[in-house]
Amino acid sequence: MSAPASSGLPGIEGGHGRPVVFLHGYPLDHEIWEPQLALLSAGHRLVMLDLPGYGLAQEVAVPDSIAGFAESVRAAIAVRFSVPVVLVGHSFGGYIALDLVHRHPELFDALVLTNTRAGSDSAEVRAKRLATASRLEDPTQGLDVDETVRNLVAPETWEAQGPVIGKLRRIVLSVPPATLISSLRAIAGRPDMTGELGSFHLPTLVVWGEDDQLIPPEQTQSMVAKIPGASGIEVPQAGHLPFLETPQSFARPVGEFLARLAPT
Repeated sequence: MSAPASSGLPGIEGGHGRPVVFLHGYPLDHEIWEPQLALLSAGHRLVMLDLPGYGLAQEVAVPDSIAGFAESVRAAIAVRFSVPVVLVGHSFGGYIALDLVHRHPELFDALVLTNTRAGSDSAEVRAKRLATASRLEDPTQGLDVDETVRNLVAPETWEAQGPVIGKLRRIVLSVPPATLISSLRAIAGRPDMTGELGSFHLPTLVVWGEDDQLIPPEQTQSMVAKIPGASGIEVPQAGHLPFLETPQSFARPVGEFLARLAPT
């Protein structure tokens, strides 16, 4: 496992073979993907990027739009790879992945979307996000870490209070307020991509946790019928982070999906 250098966006990587790029959700970083390194690295070069402002990329300028985040990822991919990559997007990272595949389909040969959605926020949800962003401008304010982490996982994961909860608390506490503010504004302002899904013509797997508290599973699942040829899988006993809560249950269908792709 190594941290790629001189590539615009840092992160961690491992394995050799077909490149697979992972984009994390909000307010997280590359660490959420770490269990997948051992499970999926055979035959694949896994690259878990940190988005601008997060994890190892805290010194990178943070955009305030999905298009801005997508451009930073596009530039990082262009530096690292000379062949199309498989893109894996979780939640916020999924919004970025949808933008990238829509604008730059030539960069990708397959797509995995997990616990994300194509639709934009309702007016009520958008207003709440922007209100949180405004509140965080006050240096005495911060995210409610317990509430944030509780919403990220299935109820049984929260009740267990195991290592996953400790890891998530640490990650959430590490995110700079300015990163949270810009990310919330980007998420609130994201476009509705539902109408674009029919133009996606690359192998696609959609994954959701049955107990996702943040994005209703039916919203993630609905993308399966809208993306030509897409397949979908529900991960039992998992919330918003199936790849971290139940790593093997996530890796199994993703690994099978990757194995079905045409050789590079």
